Amino acid sequence: MSTWMLLGRAWRVWVPVVVLNTAVQALLVVPFVTPAASVVFVLLALASLAGVVASVALVAAGFRSALVGSRRWPSWGEWLAVLLLTVAVSASALVASWLVIPALAVAAIMLPAVFGVPQRTAWGFGLFARAPLRGILLTLMTVALAALLWFAALMFGFFVTGWVGAALTWLVFGLVGAVIVATWFATRRRDRA
Repeated sequence: MSTWMLLGRAWRVWVPVVVLNTAVQALLVVPFVTPAASVVFVLLALASLAGVVASVALVAAGFRSALVGSRRWPSWGEWLAVLLLTVAVSASALVASWLVIPALAVAAIMLPAVFGVPQRTAWGFGLFARAPLRGILLTLMTVALAALLWFAALMFGFFVTGWVGAALTWLVFGLVGAVIVATWFATRRRDRA
């Protein structure tokens, strides 16, 4: 199944999730709390993390459901895996902001393997063993899109601020992120002869 077919089959899941996450993230910016060691800021940051984790897990489960017809809701292990991936990507930003780009690429590679059925597709790092060129090209595309998102977030931060900037940023992140994750989910396995 192609990326676009998968996006079309799962649109009832990923479109509302992206829109709802955009609204939640924009509302979390409305109090105009500056980053500090305050209770309010920590609670807003945790609410933002919860929104991202829920969005990623629900979109991935929706893609899995559209692809293999399995259950719709993520299991506890899948929720935990998405939480750990999200925290790892967030922690990479604390080390150096550019580390978010490769961290997002690794998370995109790993996410379908967490939610997938490895017998039917080449999800995760197994793709590199089965089709190295395809894996490398798909990784380069993921890194390029993540870099573009990173740059777009910087530009929105400079030129469009407040809840409007947050809404535009998260809407673009959600749409492009859904395409990236769908691309990794839709990668078909071609066994070597």
